[in-house]
Amino acid sequence: MEKIAIIGLSCLFPDANNPEQFWQNITEEKDSISNLNVTEIGVDPAIFYEPVKGKQEIIYCLKGGFIRDFKFDADEYNLPAELAESLDNSFKWSLYAAKQAIVHSGYWGNSNILSHCGVILGNLSFPTKFSNKLFEPIYQTTINSAIAKLLQEQNFHLASLSTSADVSPHNAMISGFPAALIAQAFSLSSTHFCIDAACSSSFYAIKLASHYLNSGKADLMLAGAISCSDPLFLRMLFSGIQGYPEDGMSCPLDQKSRGLITSEGIGMVLLKRYNDAVRDGDNILATVCGNGLSNDGKGKHLLSPNSQGQVLAFERAYTEAHLSPQAIDYMECHATGTLLGDTTEFNSIKTFFNQHQAAPLVGSAKANVGHLLVAAGMVSLTKAIYSMSHGVIPPTINVTEPLGSENNSIFPQNIVTTATPWPNNSAKKYAALSAFGFGGTNSHLILEQGNQTKD
Repeated sequence: MEKIAIIGLSCLFPDANNPEQFWQNITEEKDSISNLNVTEIGVDPAIFYEPVKGKQEIIYCLKGGFIRDFKFDADEYNLPAELAESLDNSFKWSLYAAKQAIVHSGYWGNSNILSHCGVILGNLSFPTKFSNKLFEPIYQTTINSAIAKLLQEQNFHLASLSTSADVSPHNAMISGFPAALIAQAFSLSSTHFCIDAACSSSFYAIKLASHYLNSGKADLMLAGAISCSDPLFLRMLFSGIQGYPEDGMSCPLDQKSRGLITSEGIGMVLLKRYNDAVRDGDNILATVCGNGLSNDGKGKHLLSPNSQGQVLAFERAYTEAHLSPQAIDYMECHATGTLLGDTTEFNSIKTFFNQHQAAPLVGSAKANVGHLLVAAGMVSLTKAIYSMSHGVIPPTINVTEPLGSENNSIFPQNIVTTATPWPNNSAKKYAALSAFGFGGTNSHLILEQGNQTKD
């Protein structure tokens, strides 16, 4: 596979509207986790809150990473303003991130090259705020009759709902329409779709985008992922599976951490064949030289990580890159903050990297912004690109009892807990990124530092 150049980058993460703000936040060790509020769900969260794990129909954790104070200008996009304003944030954030990535690449306004650009976006098929508004009348009809039967009151009726006439029917098309909307707004090619590979979706999207480039079916590809599900639905779901920490503190790569914190946001990259990027004098931020994917197959449980599947993703990535694991200076782990997940990941690292006498430094930005689910890989990728460019690895915050693998083959001191100069003085820097998803979707992506050819 020909290497793939990253020539544009954008993000909308908690407390960060662009990669530079995100970089500043993590270098300053900023914690961007905050409490769910009325703005997010429309009512006082205390109505649903009980700080006890295991009860049904409640949320026991109010913490999360949220996009707040985002300003959307419908006039920036080649769409009817009325349509754009009637769309959910999942669409607005997608348009914003796509434009910023194109602008960052230097190809904004180049209609000829953009007409050969496709879009692949990782996206959950979970309800959003506006899709719920559209379906509220259906929900109410079902609930109304059920309650009337339960109370044995035939004349029972719930209060009428406020009108949702200002919400476009397009908001019902949660899973695939964001990519199509991007293509329409920026006059891109007919290659556009969304995928759901759970928390590995970012790297699966990049893998598929790389295929379109290497096969000659596209000359540019936008790839990334978005997390923008209805906040109440999401918290009910993860409270139901007891994924949150009871004390509200998620500390990835720390022995005391007992859960993850869900967050929202989006990240996107603009990709190009490496040789074409060099030929055209593009600003190469980093190069994707290996991207290994795998699935666990039959594991212990649908929600339990499988070390064998993770190791297979490692093996495929380094085989594709024709690179020794010893070349990796730093690994941004998936590291969600669950004890089982983080321990399994460390043992997978031990199993694979010990075979090659390699022990990279490790860390996780989820301590800063939480777990962006399908978009988690875009957080890792943004951190790695800026770390290589600046020659420093920001600390993983909130680590007081560092985790180690079995028998400490991956030592706790491998976790970067203070700002650390990049450990390799060679001409090339290499970073590895891991993402693992529910259902056993595994991914491992290898980045090589870019050679910036533009001022």
